[in-house]
Amino acid sequence: MRSVRVVAVAALVAVSLAACGSSSKSSSTAATTSKRPSTQAKLQILQPTPNQVTGPNLTVKVNLIGATIVPSTNVGPPKNGTEGHIHVSVDGKIVQMAYQAEQAIGPLDPGQHNLTAEFVATDHQPFANRVIAAVLFTVQGTTSTT
Repeated sequence: MRSVRVVAVAALVAVSLAACGSSSKSSSTAATTSKRPSTQAKLQILQPTPNQVTGPNLTVKVNLIGATIVPSTNVGPPKNGTEGHIHVSVDGKIVQMAYQAEQAIGPLDPGQHNLTAEFVATDHQPFANRVIAAVLFTVQGTTSTT
């Protein structure tokens, strides 16, 4: 009977400690997120279009609604949720920090690619409510078979 109580107490202590650790982590995450400004902006990728076949060099066009893309000279602490710039990523890697709605990228390897655009604050960090648009497209060409 004593061993059953010891096991029960040990299990209760383990569950209590796990709950404390979990709670602490989520509160610090919530506190960090709440310090970031939020935005009402919406972002659309106009070019390339979904499933478009392109050449290795292409022009990315985005439409930012409800906010303004500011020049690189405005980089610094965020003032509000209406100013920032666009981080353009291909296959998960940032390839451009765009300070305008149209940006040339490339050359890209042939094959399917995932292009992501994110409206970020003037300090290069995401807003509390991330503003992201994505599109899949294919770069035409042949791959090496060597």
